[in-house]
Amino acid sequence: MTKNVVDPRVDVDLWHLEVDGLVQNRATYRFRDLEGFATVEQETTLMCISNGLDAGLISNAVWKGLALRDLIDPAAPLANAARVRFCGVDNYTDTVPLEKALEPTTLLAYQMNGKELPHRHGYPLRAIVPGYFGEKHVKWLTRIELTTAEAKGFYETQGWGPDFITPTRSRIDVPDHESRFSLHELRGPIEIKGIAYGGDRGISRVELSFDDGKTWDDADIYYAGGDLAWSLWAAHDGWSPTEPGDYVIVVRATDGEGAVQEWEPGRSPFSGATGFHKIVVHITA
Repeated sequence: MTKNVVDPRVDVDLWHLEVDGLVQNRATYRFRDLEGFATVEQETTLMCISNGLDAGLISNAVWKGLALRDLIDPAAPLANAARVRFCGVDNYTDTVPLEKALEPTTLLAYQMNGKELPHRHGYPLRAIVPGYFGEKHVKWLTRIELTTAEAKGFYETQGWGPDFITPTRSRIDVPDHESRFSLHELRGPIEIKGIAYGGDRGISRVELSFDDGKTWDDADIYYAGGDLAWSLWAAHDGWSPTEPGDYVIVVRATDGEGAVQEWEPGRSPFSGATGFHKIVVHITA
């Protein structure tokens, strides 16, 4: 995602990264300096906070870079440092808790899917913060500032949040909503498949309901992306309806910590949608 009408294109030879703020040791790095750190490669899914239950503002990639803590630790944070502010070349800023920044899976990425980071994805360096909405994965990084607990980013100052942690989501991709099938024309089971995503908690189970949530059956997870990425699922042996009717099909996921996806009635709409993706499929004789 981006707030820009026109995204920046950074000249890496002129680019540098500052680490400053509430630290004992300020530092400035050129791109070649970062390549000297231990590399980390991980598959991580990013989802926009505005992503609807049936929308496509979610994507998956293998990112390569260095652990953010490898820059924060030598900077020696001061006792009152509580958050890390990421600053982009485009003047976009956002913040994460210092504890999250120090997790080994929080990265500064310079490669995506085995290639140099594309310009539109934040070349030459971007943040990858697993389990947080895409707003926190700041692109075109040029400064990392350690700051106080009161610090807020671009969207936080506009009232978004306060929770930017991605809730467990699942989605039906096939068949389409309002699909129609004729029993006498079917030559086999109807394929039902989609994705499930548990932030940085992974996915342990996916279930399908063909009666609007009254009963549930396990689906097969045929690709498990790990704790930080989406999983791909499909109905076990497909779906073979025996009677005509209008079927409400619902999907729900259980994350890797055992928490079942749910609708959170008290959750602010500015903290991302929760609930269940449903489709209607019409079966005729």
